[in-house]
Amino acid sequence: MKFNIAWVSVVLIAITSVFTSCQTNKQPVRKNLWFEKKYAIKERFGVNTVDTPGGGMREEIVKEPNGQKQLLMTALAPLLMNEIDYKTFSGKAKMHYASNDQKQEFVSHIRIHKDSVIWVNVTAAAGMVSVARIYITPDSLFLLNHLQKEVHKLAIADANKLLPIPVNFALVQNLLIGNLLKKGGTATDATDFGGTWTLSVEDTDMDQQIGFNKTDSTIRSLQMRTKDDSVQGMVQYGAYENTNGRKFATERVLTISNGGEPHYLDMNFNKAEFDLPVELPFSIPKNYKLK
Repeated sequence: MKFNIAWVSVVLIAITSVFTSCQTNKQPVRKNLWFEKKYAIKERFGVNTVDTPGGGMREEIVKEPNGQKQLLMTALAPLLMNEIDYKTFSGKAKMHYASNDQKQEFVSHIRIHKDSVIWVNVTAAAGMVSVARIYITPDSLFLLNHLQKEVHKLAIADANKLLPIPVNFALVQNLLIGNLLKKGGTATDATDFGGTWTLSVEDTDMDQQIGFNKTDSTIRSLQMRTKDDSVQGMVQYGAYENTNGRKFATERVLTISNGGEPHYLDMNFNKAEFDLPVELPFSIPKNYKLK
């Protein structure tokens, strides 16, 4: 099996590329590049995607929202503060990753001490092959590459030496838990249609459009686009289950284009538990090379 750091760390790449690419000082990329249609997600969770990511998401606002829009924006604003509250998390997810030049199937065992440690153990071939173990703290990242017998140890500030984009602990944590990826910003628009409310939010770095299910206010979709259009994407959430009294999306689909490079990640959790004791074993074998 050919090992690639990018796909083992795709959970980090897929989401942090959206929110931190503006920090890399890249020139805007205007390519209209996206996944082949076989990777497009149509009506997966009742949300239509488009072949060009974020298409139609950013509409120029030529005037202030009318009174009805303003009332809806005000009513929906508290939903931006909703989040799963927890101390620890343990989960197991089957993942499918695809990009322009590779496809991978793997399983991730995920454990989290909130705001402290994210621990991920990656296996392939139905658990027969140990691929990698990732240990992330707010200021450091360790990655054991079992296939190449290497260990990568980096400060978060230097993590772009390992990954193609900077790493942000909070964003990765929110993705895995299913909370909003980034808080803050100014509401600019709101829509009420079908079984969904949508709220558009803008800040200095990006535009977001969040879709909420009317039945229980859970997140249905999140579209995003950086100000320079270099990064665009969508996260879809579905198959919510009651997990230790919390509404947890057991299925997630990410479609991301970062600097014209497409990434697709399908996450299916078959195990999720909150606030139980978790162990985070991480040791470096003596025969592993430090990279």
